[in-house]
Amino acid sequence: MITYQQENLTKHDVTVEEADEAISNSLVAVELPLSARLNNRIMFVGFTMEGRLLEVGVEYLTDEHEHVFHAMDATKEYRKLFAKSI
Repeated sequence: MITYQQENLTKHDVTVEEADEAISNSLVAVELPLSARLNNRIMFVGFTMEGRLLEVGVEYLTDEHEHVFHAMDATKEYRKLFAKSI
């Protein structure tokens, strides 16, 4: 199951579909510090089907529950990491 921080997606004008596409098409996955709940988190960087490069943060709440807590156009830092990966 995947849930989404809808406020964050709306703030950055990212749809659920775009977030899913970016994760599926990611070439970069950066491990982030543990969440406040001590869950693993990963920042994925990938393109949507329309060619938008996004960074999408996922927290792994359980083995069966992922939560997208962040999604926006890739920042300079993540664009550089993406460019190095291709």
